[in-house]
Amino acid sequence: MLFSVYFRRLTAAKKIALLAVFVALSIVVNCFSIDVGSSNKIAFTYVVCFFAGYLLGGVPAFCIALLGDAIGYLVNPVGVYWLFGLTLGVYAFLMGVVMNFQVRADENKAAPYVRTAVALVLGYVLITVLLNSLVNYWYVMLFVWNGAAKKTFLVYLGGRLAFQSIVYAVNAAICVAIVPVLVQIDRRLKRRRRAKHTDAVSGGQ
Repeated sequence: MLFSVYFRRLTAAKKIALLAVFVALSIVVNCFSIDVGSSNKIAFTYVVCFFAGYLLGGVPAFCIALLGDAIGYLVNPVGVYWLFGLTLGVYAFLMGVVMNFQVRADENKAAPYVRTAVALVLGYVLITVLLNSLVNYWYVMLFVWNGAAKKTFLVYLGGRLAFQSIVYAVNAAICVAIVPVLVQIDRRLKRRRRAKHTDAVSGGQ
């Protein structure tokens, strides 16, 4: 779960190259994010986090999200940067853990879609509703409201979620749409591993 089977079996050079590609993709997506007021943002970083988590596992996905957000801010410094890269990293880690969790090896075809639903719901509740909203609330209170809490957190949360829920729903829809592609990639990788294992056994004989 912390590292996918695919990622663990890569050589060190391939691991570094793959991480670099995902960090670059994360930077690009972060640079094209659009701030809408002080509390909302249109971004597709969740899609990159989901993709990285599924393919690589929780720890690599966390590093990709954190580095991509930090470097993306340096390339395109918009707003105040603090904690958002960390919360995005937690989201990516969560995606990696859930998407690589297997109860048994011979799981049915619906398992990846069940994990996707669980991961996306947890991501919405824990990150969009709780962590990101808390970070944004304190940001607004300190830098927009000059240190005074002009709204309670629940009132602020209701207004923020009216917009961010739509953004998250779009990200979630894209994630669900790419699951069949990721499943096919995973199956091809498994077939290659089995073929290599069979060749190794045959060669040993």
